[in-house]
Amino acid sequence: MRRTLFACLLAVSFTPAAFAQEPVDAGASVYQKVVRSTVWVHSDHGRQSVTGSGSLVDKGRRLVLTNYHVVGNVKKATVYFPVFRDKKPISEKKYYLDRDKLGIPGEVVELDKQADLALIRVDRVPDGVPELPLAAESPDPGQTVHSIGNPGRSGALWVYTPGKVRQVYGKKWKAKLDEKTTASFQAKVIETDSPTNPGDSGGPLVNDKGQLVGVTQGAALDAQSLSIFVDLSEVKRLINRRSVQLLHSDTSATSAKPTAPKPAREKPLESKDEGKFFSEEEWKKVTPAAEKLLKQKGVDFLIETVESLPKADVEKLKAMKAPEREKYYSDYTDARSKELKLNGVYIIVSKTPATLYVHISKSADFPQDFGPRLRSALIMNFVDKKFDQGLQKAIDMTLEAKGLGEKK
Repeated sequence: MRRTLFACLLAVSFTPAAFAQEPVDAGASVYQKVVRSTVWVHSDHGRQSVTGSGSLVDKGRRLVLTNYHVVGNVKKATVYFPVFRDKKPISEKKYYLDRDKLGIPGEVVELDKQADLALIRVDRVPDGVPELPLAAESPDPGQTVHSIGNPGRSGALWVYTPGKVRQVYGKKWKAKLDEKTTASFQAKVIETDSPTNPGDSGGPLVNDKGQLVGVTQGAALDAQSLSIFVDLSEVKRLINRRSVQLLHSDTSATSAKPTAPKPAREKPLESKDEGKFFSEEEWKKVTPAAEKLLKQKGVDFLIETVESLPKADVEKLKAMKAPEREKYYSDYTDARSKELKLNGVYIIVSKTPATLYVHISKSADFPQDFGPRLRSALIMNFVDKKFDQGLQKAIDMTLEAKGLGEKK
C-alpha cells in the first residue's frame, strides 16, 4: 500500500528551549500546502498549443479551475499534476513531456467568458491530491498573497511567487486568446505587486492559510509593473452555477466516504508507554479511542514511547544534526508502518535522544493540515511537561478529524 509520511521532528531535550519550534518560512509552508493541487494545463487551439496553469477546486467532481483564455473555445485539455521525488515536486518540464501517461485528459465543462474563467473536468485525480479550499472572503489591501504557476519562458514548473495586495476592484481589460484573437473581459479583480508571466495564467492565488482567493489572469494587455487576478467572488459564482452543481460527484474521490472502510484487523495495534511519559489513568484512554477509530473508520491509532530508539544507535543519533536525525526517524517509521501494515496515526516518542515523530498514512485520508496541527498541540503541552494533557489532546484531535469527537 502506498503511503505518504507526514513526519515531525522535535528538538533534542525535553525542556522549553528544546521544544521551541524553529521559525518556519510562511512562503515555503504555503507552497507545500498548495503545490499538490496545482496543475499544468495544455490546450490545443489548432494553430498553436497553449499552456497555462490551474488548480483542483472540487475533487469529487474532478474539476480543475483555470482561465478561459487558456482553453479558449476548445473542448479538450490535458492536465499534469506534479510528481514528487524526495517530498519535492519534479519541476523540469522535460520530465513530464517525455512521459505522455502523466498527462490526464480533461473536458472543458463550464466557461465564464466575461470573467475569464473555465472549469476542466479531468478523467481522474491522482491518489493523494487534495482539492484547494476556497477562502471565506476576498483579501484586503496590504495582505500577503502567494501564487504558483508555470511560466512559459521559465524552464521550471510549479514556480512560486509572493506578493502584496494593492487593491480589489472592478475592472475591464483585454487579453489575447491566440495570435489573431483578442478578447475583452470584465470582473472583480485583485491587483498585486507580484510579477506574473504568460503560462502562469489560471494558477491559484492563495492567502497565508493556503486558501484560494483568486486566479492568475496573467495576460492583460495593459498591465505594467503589476498583476491582476480574478477575484474569489467570481470563482464562487462560477462554481455555484446550477449546471456545475448538477455534475455527478465521484464519492470514491472525496474524503467523505459513504461507508466506513473494512478494518485491516479485528483489534487495534497495541500502544506501548515504555518511556513512562503518561499516568496510568490517562494511558487507559488510548485503547478505547483506538478501538473506536478502527471499528468505525478503519483507521489505526498507535503511540509508542521508548527510553531510546534503538539503544545501539543512541550515541550516533545524539551526534546527528537535525536533518540527519529526521531522515533516520523517517526511515524507521516507514519500515515500522510497513511491518505493522499501519493505516492511520503513528506517534513515537524517545527520551534519549529526546525526539517526537508523527507519521500519518496517506491512505487514512486525514485533512491536509492535520499533521502540523497535531504536532503543534503536542509541542505546546510537552514544553510544559504536560504529557497527559498532550496525550488527551492527540486523542481528541484524531477522533474529531474523523468525525468521532464528543458533541458539545
